[in-house]
Amino acid sequence: MKIQRYYKYLLSAGAIALLALSCSDDPNNKPVPSVPTSDRTVLVYMEANNNLGSSGFDADDIEEMKTAADNGDIPAGGRLLVYHHAYAEEPVLLEIKNKSVDTLAIYDTSTYSIHSERMTKVLDDVVKLGNAREYGIVFWSHGSGWLQDGISDPIDELATYSYGYDRSRSMNITTLARVLETIPNLDFIYFDCCYMASVETIYELRHCANTIVASATEIVNTGMPYQDNVACLFSKGKADLENAARNTFRYYDSKTGLGRTCTMSVVQTSGLEALAHATSEIYKHSSTGIPSGYIPQRFSNISVNNCYYFDFKDYVKALSFNGDNERFDGASDLFCNFEKIFDNVVTYSAATPFLWNSVALDRHNGLSSYILKSDDAISVKNYNTLSWYRDVASNLVRK
Repeated sequence: MKIQRYYKYLLSAGAIALLALSCSDDPNNKPVPSVPTSDRTVLVYMEANNNLGSSGFDADDIEEMKTAADNGDIPAGGRLLVYHHAYAEEPVLLEIKNKSVDTLAIYDTSTYSIHSERMTKVLDDVVKLGNAREYGIVFWSHGSGWLQDGISDPIDELATYSYGYDRSRSMNITTLARVLETIPNLDFIYFDCCYMASVETIYELRHCANTIVASATEIVNTGMPYQDNVACLFSKGKADLENAARNTFRYYDSKTGLGRTCTMSVVQTSGLEALAHATSEIYKHSSTGIPSGYIPQRFSNISVNNCYYFDFKDYVKALSFNGDNERFDGASDLFCNFEKIFDNVVTYSAATPFLWNSVALDRHNGLSSYILKSDDAISVKNYNTLSWYRDVASNLVRK
């Protein structure tokens, strides 16, 4: 059922007061209470001013959130907020409660929802209104992981997806990281969008949150089952992110045909610096290009030459071993150390047998990576602007 849009105009007296706080340009009108008023505030940043919104997938997911709230899945001390930019409408900041949806703020469309200025404004409002001990963010929209062809500040170019898609524009992952690093007590990020479980993306966000949930492949337009996962996001103590990822995976793994397609991963960011170092030690003995005889695990249903997403762990293993033999002295020890760290970073991963019933996913380990197939590939989609390239991939020996 499509959600009705009437709620955006129903401002209670309390909501009007909050609106005044969130939209005023006068910092004196934005007092921050010294004592947290909620234990956990979760924001769903729903950029749906695109084909997902015009198809009603945002409305369906909000209905699922309302169902979860009505079932009591948001406990006392928890707040579920949604920045909802519906197709061809003004964005609104909502709070979903048991039996009600309150509008806390209305924003204009003078700024793209995926521009750093708008996202910073929304997050500032959420921190002030949510006033929580910890925060979680679900990013809902299109996604393409590390691809660095999003908008710059100021806006000056068209783009394909990186994160979000608002009027043919998207946000670079480097910009997203810069914005998110300003949020206090951000515990987790859940990407309900495609391709965000790349090592390049996760590494760029390593200082933003403790845990990141994402998919290495495309996800189905219907996204995660919010009616099942809201309870996980508000579980007592810490958000139960592994069960949230497991719920999403099981939801799609139970389907048949093209609908049975899903990969999910849960990543602990505290180990990413160690993973980067362990990877660098292997890359220093390796070169750009695909190792001889190696067929990489694709996470897209296009050709190897045109693909941006390959299984990261499988690729590092191929750089270390040629069949049963080491490619260089000490490869076994270096890969053993890499694998141990990797398994502590990726604490949950799952994949259906096939992607879109066409690409076998028998070597999915939880994170994707771009393979620098030639020297020219270093600047493709501005790969060389990423922290992962600077700290890790640049250690590959140029051919």
